[in-house]
Amino acid sequence: MAEKILLPIDLTQADAWSKVIDEAIGMAQRRAAELHVLWVVPALERNLRRLPEDKKPELDAFLKKRFPADIVTKGHVRGSMEAPHRMIRTVAEEVGATLIVMGARNPRLREHLMGSTASQVTLYAKCSVYVVR
Repeated sequence: MAEKILLPIDLTQADAWSKVIDEAIGMAQRRAAELHVLWVVPALERNLRRLPEDKKPELDAFLKKRFPADIVTKGHVRGSMEAPHRMIRTVAEEVGATLIVMGARNPRLREHLMGSTASQVTLYAKCSVYVVR
């Protein structure tokens, strides 16, 4: 069975994810793994006219531009009204991910009290999680 790596990113801040993306690309190449890129977006936008699936062409264009052709890369856009860590874990299980590669930033007060997305995924994911700082 081929390995599958899940890479959750926020395309609205794609430049901030450069190091994480490079790390995931390297891991996928070394392991000959499929790379599943997940963008969790609000289930409903303020104008109520754009659905999560409307953002799929934007993700597909980003994948084509940013990821090398020698990696099998699949994009997923999911809408969620909940915290992103739940959707990340759900999609990891759906695609059969053997590894989640994700970024972490310095925590703010809210994360100290409730836990960051990376910490929540690390605590509750059913597969290994590699956190890039």
